[in-house]
Amino acid sequence: MFNYKKQTKFTFIVLLIIYLLFIFSFNALAKLEVYFSLYDDPESIIIKNIDNANEFINIAMYAFTDREIAQAILIAKDRGVDIKIYLDRSQVNAKYSKSRYFINNVIKNIRISSNNYIMHNKFAVIDNEMVITGSYNWTASAGERNDENLLVIDDKNIIKEYQNQFNNLWNNKYSTERYQELISKVNIKPSPILETTTKNTNSPGNKIININTASLEELDCLWGVGKKIAQNIIDYREAHGEFKSPEDIKLVNGIANKKWDRWKLDGWVIKVN
Repeated sequence: MFNYKKQTKFTFIVLLIIYLLFIFSFNALAKLEVYFSLYDDPESIIIKNIDNANEFINIAMYAFTDREIAQAILIAKDRGVDIKIYLDRSQVNAKYSKSRYFINNVIKNIRISSNNYIMHNKFAVIDNEMVITGSYNWTASAGERNDENLLVIDDKNIIKEYQNQFNNLWNNKYSTERYQELISKVNIKPSPILETTTKNTNSPGNKIININTASLEELDCLWGVGKKIAQNIIDYREAHGEFKSPEDIKLVNGIANKKWDRWKLDGWVIKVN
């Protein structure tokens, strides 16, 4: 009996140690990086993580005026990264806001908060692999004059919470009127393909693109296709001849099943003749 109790106690201790080691190891995998403006150059950290994005960047930002970060986002878009930018209403008219810059450079997924007070979030979710947040607005002042903090977090549970909140803001708390006001300030007109394909978007066969004849601008309308991948498509068909079937587009560098499936989900009909 004594040996049995001793053995049971020993087994319990071993299991407890294994459990604690597992928890410790699991938590060690989660990473939290902390940076402070005027000391650590948070701007370069943001740009580095944007440059490493592969699939999407979802941004909710109170103030966005930083030129270098804006340029990094355009570069990410051109390599096929899906960009969504959600801004406070002040960014429609703010003198140095990059909202108009993004519209002029054909980033279509911009929404303006419907909050009549302040949308004070400052975060970005990248590829469901990290969250960038903190007091740091994406502005020159935040990096050069203000005392700010920046956090880079890769904890899956925290990322999920931020992504859920972004989805809530994006889907439920945006103003079409403020977006139209933003559009009016840059004096751009929708491209012909957008005018003809965005009407009655719930109908099948409504959005049609011929990948053997489509221009770079037309190909750029497909989700996840920026100017760089659009040019890859054009270069491929010039080098190999016309696509024989719609799914042959997946042979192009930068096109994968995820993009193909998303186009179908969005209602696109891909044609070759």
